[in-house]
Amino acid sequence: MPQPPFITYLEKRLANPDTAPLPGYEGQKRMAPFVKEIYEQPKDIDTYKQSAVLALLFNNRDHAHSAEHLEVLFTVRSSDLKNHSGQISFPGGRSDAGETIVQTALRETCEEVGLKRENITVLGELSSLYVPVSRSMIYVVAGFHEGVPETRPNESEVEEIFSVPLSVLLNPANIDRKPWVVLGREVEVPFWNLGKNVPLWGATAMMTAEILTLYEEFASVTS
Repeated sequence: MPQPPFITYLEKRLANPDTAPLPGYEGQKRMAPFVKEIYEQPKDIDTYKQSAVLALLFNNRDHAHSAEHLEVLFTVRSSDLKNHSGQISFPGGRSDAGETIVQTALRETCEEVGLKRENITVLGELSSLYVPVSRSMIYVVAGFHEGVPETRPNESEVEEIFSVPLSVLLNPANIDRKPWVVLGREVEVPFWNLGKNVPLWGATAMMTAEILTLYEEFASVTS
């Protein structure tokens, strides 16, 4: 079965980042709760924790929505975890010694949500993101799964696995904003309220925003 047009576009787009730079912070910033300077990558990047996540898209033809019936997979992290407990995230985690970014993202995804590696098509790497709260560099791998994936949460790490139609995320009316105190300062935080105990905000929301920017780019050149 042929890939959805956006998936084909995204795969080609990520294969040539040097000739066509990714949106990076310009794409991420619509969901950023801080000023740009806080998210600029540190000069001593090698001293920061290295993590990788998988932004997995799949087609769900049972749902009658736009954006090619594509949905994005998310998890709710276990409340027992030390870092970012109870938050919405992409599957992923800390890199092991000698692993590539892609290897980390795939290993962690298979461990956390029970997917089989052979069912995931790696599309390429999106922009990385420096997270000041945890002093981490998060690398983002984009992937595609044909059809709705059969998932099984690793209960020690994941409380819930769910997906959101890309069309819902693309609709600006679904983004809310409220003042929160983060890192000791009051800032206006953009977020998606997805009916969970916590909103989708912060680093994961920013990574998601770059995917949305690339979809809008795709839509503009194919319209």
